[in-house]
Amino acid sequence: MIFFFYGDDTYRAWQKVKQIKDKFRAEVDKSGFNTLVIDGSEMTLEQFNEAVSQAGFLADKRLIVIKNIFNHKGLSKIKDDLIAYLNKQTDSSDENFLLFWQDGKPDKRSSLFKKLATYKYVNEFEPLNDYKLNVWAKAEIDKLGGKITTPALNMLTANVGNNLWLLSSEINKLVNYKNGQNIIEQDIELLTRGKLDENIFNLTDAIASQQSSKAIKLLKDQLDQGSNEQYLLTMILRQFRILLQLKSLITSNNSANEINKATGLHPFVIKKSLPLLSKYSMDDLKRIFNRLVQLDLDMKSSPLDNELFLDLFIIKTPRK
Repeated sequence: MIFFFYGDDTYRAWQKVKQIKDKFRAEVDKSGFNTLVIDGSEMTLEQFNEAVSQAGFLADKRLIVIKNIFNHKGLSKIKDDLIAYLNKQTDSSDENFLLFWQDGKPDKRSSLFKKLATYKYVNEFEPLNDYKLNVWAKAEIDKLGGKITTPALNMLTANVGNNLWLLSSEINKLVNYKNGQNIIEQDIELLTRGKLDENIFNLTDAIASQQSSKAIKLLKDQLDQGSNEQYLLTMILRQFRILLQLKSLITSNNSANEINKATGLHPFVIKKSLPLLSKYSMDDLKRIFNRLVQLDLDMKSSPLDNELFLDLFIIKTPRK
């Protein structure tokens, strides 16, 4: 039986893989010796052939999980052999379970993708929109025996966003803290990493007001609390991308409803961002956003201290 899971929502993909592994262990492989996870980005053809040809030990089949095969630098050299093997399979529960699991979106033009996409158990895990994110978060809270008010739920998902790894962690923390009582807005403000978003707003405001010392202090506070430079840069980039969207829409005299519909942003995020717009021209925002994109490339490719890169960005951001 063949499975193929991929997409940018790596948390829900991981959840689905775990569900299959747990079910396989409970129903087929009680000994726990017949589940194999292979790093597809480094897998050799010999490893693959050995994995799929071995019989189960104390079980009649095996579960073979191949992670990130589309990251393999030599995929073009082995894909034909993989497809040839897949062509021989009947895709029935009588065969070994073969699960291809890919973080992100593979090239849909590739012959391997086209082959895997033909199977029955194929799922693309896309990031959840605001409504689905609320439904997912509420279900996770219910599953843990917790309760939450609607305003608190809206604040939680708006603050944390659709990073489900982080959102799951925050939900666990909140449910344990409240111990059966309703999670309310004050709990979100007190406990969640959504406080980081608030500080990103403050940091963006300090940059806009050319308060370099304050901005550097806010940056250092977040680093001292355990946030890493790349994550902070991602959050700053996100904020300036939002400001660019809003500036363009407001300049075109769109209504509040039109802005909500066009951006797909949570109203809470829009409300927090609007006061910053008066401090930037469109040219300011474009120039700063382009600098941030270049900064992202520099931080990923340079051996220099990433904190220094961020400090220099703040210092050199005064507008023309």
